Amino acid sequence: MTIQTLFAASHHIYLGNAIWYLICFAILMLLIKHYAWGPVSDMMEKRRQKVINDLDSAASDRKKAETLANEREAALKNSRQEATQVLSEAKNNAQNISKEIVASANDDAAAIVKKANEEAAKAKSDALNSARDQVADISVAIAEKVIAKNLSAEDQKDLVDQFIKGLDD
Repeated sequence: MTIQTLFAASHHIYLGNAIWYLICFAILMLLIKHYAWGPVSDMMEKRRQKVINDLDSAASDRKKAETLANEREAALKNSRQEATQVLSEAKNNAQNISKEIVASANDDAAAIVKKANEEAAKAKSDALNSARDQVADISVAIAEKVIAKNLSAEDQKDLVDQFIKGLDD
C-alpha cells in the first residue's frame, strides 16, 4: 500500500494536505523538543531525584526510628532492672532495720527484766535484813528481860544472830 492509496481511500484527505500536515507536525516536534523538552525533561529529572531523595530519607528515617525504638526499649529494660534492684535493696534495708529494731527491743526488755530482778532481789535482801535486824532487836529486848542482865547486849545479839543463821540453814 502506498501513501496515495491510503489517502485515496479517505475521500477527504488529499496528498498535499497530508504532506503539509507532516511538515507542520515535524516543525511542531522540533519546537517542542527545542523549547519544551528540556524544561519537561529537567522537571522529570528533578522529580525523579526528589522521589529518590524522599525514598532515601524515608529509609534513613525508618532506620533512625528503629534505632531510637531499640534504644528506648533498652533504656526501658534497664530502668525496669534498676527499679527491681532499688525495690530489692529497699526490702533488704527494711528487713535489716526491722531486725535491728526487734533486737534492740529484745535487749531493752532483757535489761528491764534484769534490772527488775536485781531490784526485787535487793528488796528481798533488804526486807530479810530488816526483818533479821528487827527480830534480833526484839529477841535482845526479850532476852534482856528474861536473863536480867546476865549477858551483855553484844553477846545477846551474837546469840540471836547465830539462832537466825541456824533457821536459814
